[in-house]
Amino acid sequence: MDENEKQEEEIVEIDVTETSTNGELKAENERDLSVFSMEELIQEMHILSSNNNILSVSKKVEEVRTLFYLKLKQHQKEKVERRSIAETVSASRIIQPEVEVKISPDVSGEIVELLVKEGDTEDIEDIEESKEKPKKSTLHPLEIAFRKCYNSFKWAKAKMRKEKEEQEEKNLLQKRQIIKDIDNLTKQEESIKKTFEQFRALQEKWKSIGYVPIVENNNLWQSYHHHVELFYDYIKINNDLRDLDFKRNFEEKTMICEKAEALKVENSLNKMHESLQQLHEHWKNIGPVKKEQRESIWERFQTATKVLHKKRNDYFLHKKEETDKRLAEKNSICKAIDDLTKDIPTSHQAWQKLIEESKVLNEKWKAIGRLNKKDNTKAWKYLRSSLDNFYKKKNDFYKNKKEDTEKVIATKTVICEKVEALKESTDWKETTQKLIKLQEDWKNSGFAPKQISDKLWKRFKTACNGFFNDKKAHFKDLDKTKEQNLLAKQKVLKEVEKFSPSNDGKKDFKTLNNFSKEWKKCGFVPFKKQSIDQDFEKMLNKHYDVIKLEKKDIEKEKFINKITAINGNQSRLIKEKEIIKTKMDDVKKIITQYENNISFFGKSKSNDSLKKEVENKIESAQKEVELLKEKLKIIAQH
Repeated sequence: MDENEKQEEEIVEIDVTETSTNGELKAENERDLSVFSMEELIQEMHILSSNNNILSVSKKVEEVRTLFYLKLKQHQKEKVERRSIAETVSASRIIQPEVEVKISPDVSGEIVELLVKEGDTEDIEDIEESKEKPKKSTLHPLEIAFRKCYNSFKWAKAKMRKEKEEQEEKNLLQKRQIIKDIDNLTKQEESIKKTFEQFRALQEKWKSIGYVPIVENNNLWQSYHHHVELFYDYIKINNDLRDLDFKRNFEEKTMICEKAEALKVENSLNKMHESLQQLHEHWKNIGPVKKEQRESIWERFQTATKVLHKKRNDYFLHKKEETDKRLAEKNSICKAIDDLTKDIPTSHQAWQKLIEESKVLNEKWKAIGRLNKKDNTKAWKYLRSSLDNFYKKKNDFYKNKKEDTEKVIATKTVICEKVEALKESTDWKETTQKLIKLQEDWKNSGFAPKQISDKLWKRFKTACNGFFNDKKAHFKDLDKTKEQNLLAKQKVLKEVEKFSPSNDGKKDFKTLNNFSKEWKKCGFVPFKKQSIDQDFEKMLNKHYDVIKLEKKDIEKEKFINKITAINGNQSRLIKEKEIIKTKMDDVKKIITQYENNISFFGKSKSNDSLKKEVENKIESAQKEVELLKEKLKIIAQH
């Protein structure tokens, strides 16, 4: 393969890695613009638009522009959401003030033509608007500031691109003239030495001229080397001079190989890549070497180039693996945001919890870091879709809640009125139960706008606290009374302990009855000291058992004493009443059974005694029923 063809093949070798417009690798030393605020992005745009080499930051500018409008769109959506929620609480609507905008500078017709040629019609509209007189705009103030910086960048970019194209056209004409001059050298009759010196001067001039239009570059380069070869063949330079030129070219290409081989220890991939491109450009401008050296020197340069490409590509493969991992993490977070509303919440509290969770996930997504431009765009799109879906469902919930707001407010107002009607009540037990029920009704009454709900809650809480404070004060006073009652009962108990029965049963019975009446007058005692009532009952019953009085009367007084000790405890009275009724039913069943048995006895002397015994049992049972009835009357009196 011819050396020039091999060189051309190497130069057009495809490099799949991505570099920034100024030659810097995106993976190195770049800030994560996705975490910038809109104000910071405007500042970044201002810095970029002031860059001396405006073409080198074009991609960065478009990235800043994309991120700015993504954030502006999100800001506007959140504003609409806040306005929607604010309407549910009757908050006043804030209208964005109009801002007067002045866009400059003026742009020449040539730059506009260039923008048309490149298809930047959107930028032409921005530029043409800048020529008009200032007009009112309803754009967001930050967007106005951003567009001003962006238009400044587009104007500078168009101007620099125009200058660059003009310079490249001049360079193209100069290089074409050099090719013609080399061709003319073959037609001169000057000495070989002078002709060769002119040829060297033309080669140096070729190297010093800058870039030409890219569409002309390859053909121009091939034409140049073709005429160089023709020059060597035409003048039939002597072997010594030709060998000297070959030697010089070989030494220069060897130096290029050494520099390329030394680049493998370069830490900066940007610098390494840029230096390699310069070495390739230098190689293209060096003449041929001896035929037997062409293959080896080219293979050496090609080997060094492949080593450097592999180092660079390995780095980007590693970065791609890291990017894929971060992309998977970002997508999993978006999936988690989607899952937040898999089951739609039905309460304000539940939605508030989910909103906080979505914010945490959003911050976690941002903390992972940025990706390459293509994946970053996809990841942002997925995140925006997930968040938009989440906030749409949230907004739908609050819009529906807005329709129920008046009903909820009316319900809470009625509850407040009911509580206020009860706050003066002194029926502590029943009113307490009613207020507990109203508190449950309040919890279940639903969501109301905070501004209104807070006023109603204050009204509701004030009424509840009024009742419970009065109740607390009442029972505090009652506790003092109970302590005094305890002292009084302890005094009565001591008197009962001192009682000694006499021979007069009726008198003793009356004395014990008086103890019972006096005990009842003492009233309630503290809960922890209520065992004193059982002590009194046991001691009094013990005295009843030894006095000389009929069993029926004693039994009745014992029961009166028992009921007196209960002292109005309704739950215990009801329980005692149920016991007596059950016992009464049992005794009546026994009487019925006995009466049935009597009907089976025949008329004989042997059955008379058995029949008499059953009749006595019936009479005893009937007396017991009468006593039980009297006990029920005693309970009813208490």
